[in-house]
Formats: sequence, structure tokens, C-alpha cells
Amino acid sequence: MKVTFYGVRGSIPAPGCETSRYGGNTTCAEVITTGGYRMIIDCGTGIRKLGIKLLKEKDPATIPIFITHAHWDHVQGLPFFLPIYMPRFKLMFVSANDGFDRLYQTLYNQMDGYVFPADLQEVQSQVKYEIIDAKGFDFGGVHFDTILNNHPVPTHGLRIKDGKKTFVFITDNELQAANPITPFSDFVAFCQGADILVHDAQYTEEDMKRTRGWGHSTFSEAIKLAEEAGVKRLGFFHHDPERTDDQLDEIIKQMQGTTQIKLFGTREGEELDL
Repeated sequence: MKVTFYGVRGSIPAPGCETSRYGGNTTCAEVITTGGYRMIIDCGTGIRKLGIKLLKEKDPATIPIFITHAHWDHVQGLPFFLPIYMPRFKLMFVSANDGFDRLYQTLYNQMDGYVFPADLQEVQSQVKYEIIDAKGFDFGGVHFDTILNNHPVPTHGLRIKDGKKTFVFITDNELQAANPITPFSDFVAFCQGADILVHDAQYTEEDMKRTRGWGHSTFSEAIKLAEEAGVKRLGFFHHDPERTDDQLDEIIKQMQGTTQIKLFGTREGEELDL
């Protein structure tokens, strides 16, 4: 299984020389299973470059696009995803039942011919929609489990077990929410024994004095989850748009001194080979 990041920034794109190493595009990741099947996670601005890469492939199979939730930074790249305009591509938007209605509405509203020149109802690709429940879903011989995150709108994390390797992706999740939808112990169980956990770590403890309740976690909260779940590697994700590369380097260096788990900050273009 290979995971490649095309966007790791949170909230809003943050291009510029101070963010060029980790990247300024918003959420998008590509997962390719050992069987060669591809799945995309989220349609942030990073999906534009992924779309350009896909144009070079011949006769692609159906590509599921799992949308964690409908906040703008996770769907705003869709209008610039070129495969959606081409008949040879088969796309399947996958979303959990409790957030599907708003997702469907949001995707159409941002491509209604007025907000963006192209109309989603008139794109040339073959588009389907798949609603999943708490049992998760199967694709390409691999099972994908989901968990409901602690976020202001329905948002879901993914656990992907491919052979003996397990990858968990949880973004936009407040692990220590005042009134959690999902308790911390459930996240520990969901992440148990993962080879790699990629988790939201948008804020520092100091940031959280003003951002508690916004639906994101701190670096130390993500580390606590990884430790209790017995995770092998932890990748910090959904970097704050105001956080520079140098600041991220310093925070990760400090955090590494607090745990035995191998830590890293996710970067655009980075490929994880499980």
C-alpha cells in the first residue's frame, strides 16, 4: 500500500516561500493498494496536481473519492480536477450517511455555473455517489473502516487494512473536545496497532486557549493517541496556514523529545510505502 500526499494544509491554501517545504495546498491524499487499486481522500486544492498525473494513465478503473466532510478546504479543488471533465474517467464520491446530503449540495453549489463557470451537472466524466454506514466499505479487496470525528459538522476518519499493514487517516478531529461525539477511548481502539497514523495536529497548546471547540487537535494530543494505541509512526497533518516550515520543524523536534514514537510532519509530494 502506498499513500501520497497532494495537500496537507488546513483551513485555507497557504502558498509562499515560508511554506514551500511542507506545502500550501489543502487536503488531498492518494492511496494505492497492493492490488493496484486507487482511492482519493478529499478534494482540497491538492487534487489539481493529482488530476494532472491521472491524465497520463490509460483506461483508468473507477476511482472512489472519499470525502471526510464538506468544509470548503476539503472540496474546493474539485472544479480544477481535470479528470472530472473527461468521459473516460469513472469517479465515485463516497461519503458517510450522516453528512451526505450537505456534501451533495455543497459540491453542486460550488459548481453551479455562477460561483464557478463549469456546472457539475454537465461534466463529462461518469460520476456516481455512494453512501456508506458505520460498517465502512470494501473496495479492491480491501476493507475501509470509518469513525465519526469530533468536529462541528459530520466528519469521518479512515482505517485501511491492506494485508498485514494498517494505515489510519484522521483529520479535522478534536480529541479532547468538551462534549465529544466520539470518546477518546474509541479513537484508541480505532487506531490500535496502526503502522502509520496521520492525524490532525493544527494547533499548539497555546493556540488551543482560543481555538478550543473548533474541531482540531494539538501535537501533544495526537501523540497521546498514538502512544495509547500502540502506533508505530505518527504523521502530523492539517498544518495551520499561519505556521511556517521553520516553525513546524521546531515543533516536531520538540515533540520528538517527548515520545518514543517516530514523528514526522506530512509534506506535499511525500510518499509513504507501507
